[in-house]
Amino acid sequence: MNLFWNKFIEFFSAPPELFSGFSISSHCICGVRVSAKGKSVVDFYASDIPEGVVQPSFIEKNIIEPEVLKEEFSKAARKMRLNGKDIALIFPELSQKTFTFSFDSLPGGSREREQIIRFRIKKRMPFFPEDARISYDLFPKDSGLRAVVILTRTNIIKEYEEFFLRFGFNVRTAVPPSVGLINLLDAGSEKNCFLLNIEKESFSLSLYKDSEFILYRQKRFDFETGGTGSIQDKMEDVFEEVEKTLNFSAEGLDRREMKFWIRSGMGGHDRFIEKAEKKFECSFHKIGSSLDVGLNPEETDRLSPVLGVLL
Repeated sequence: MNLFWNKFIEFFSAPPELFSGFSISSHCICGVRVSAKGKSVVDFYASDIPEGVVQPSFIEKNIIEPEVLKEEFSKAARKMRLNGKDIALIFPELSQKTFTFSFDSLPGGSREREQIIRFRIKKRMPFFPEDARISYDLFPKDSGLRAVVILTRTNIIKEYEEFFLRFGFNVRTAVPPSVGLINLLDAGSEKNCFLLNIEKESFSLSLYKDSEFILYRQKRFDFETGGTGSIQDKMEDVFEEVEKTLNFSAEGLDRREMKFWIRSGMGGHDRFIEKAEKKFECSFHKIGSSLDVGLNPEETDRLSPVLGVLL
């Protein structure tokens, strides 16, 4: 990996020495424990949870039925035989917002920088919560700077932190799936990458040009109005957003020279890949396909955001 990719994942996923992590979404809870030496997968857990137990949201309460989630996590903790008390958390994509901003320059003081970044966010958001918490990093861009910013609400992250504290675990790093997945991209050999992450209730698109994070888009969809809830039900919606993103932000890029990555937390996306490759005349690669972690493809897909933070 080049300096950009190392710096990005280290900033948003520090501290790096964590050996257990969990992912919570609207439809499943997943956990991974890796060895201290060699960071190989020692144990894992992946299980569906009932609908309505967790409802991802940037604004509203996320954990609706904590006792049901508690029961599921208890099963995971017993199976995985967790040793340490520090864990990584992958929280739902819809529970945060990611922005990229360009600046000619920024003040040296962190407080002044954050005030300017918050001002830029407020210009894009009609509602800016009082308990907003931001994490950001800065990267050189031409003669200026680019900021990659993750915006969360303190109360939402606190929900998850307090849930794990009930079991004696400390959340040492908390990131959305898209950040966890970045560490699994073969960014060192591919300058231009496109990342598509599909969850049950939403999908996100990330674009990297010249190894630089330049765009993030997120869209919610409601499978109840579109069919059974499979990827195929919303295929055309996803295709439309992919086309818009490429047309708007990938000017001057030859799609045949880009590397397209896809991950689905729902599984069953082989047919999706087949149609996407025909439509966009490019090759889509499953993020977990190059991971040698002793898991089957479906397990690797589900666990890949956690693996990206731990490995």
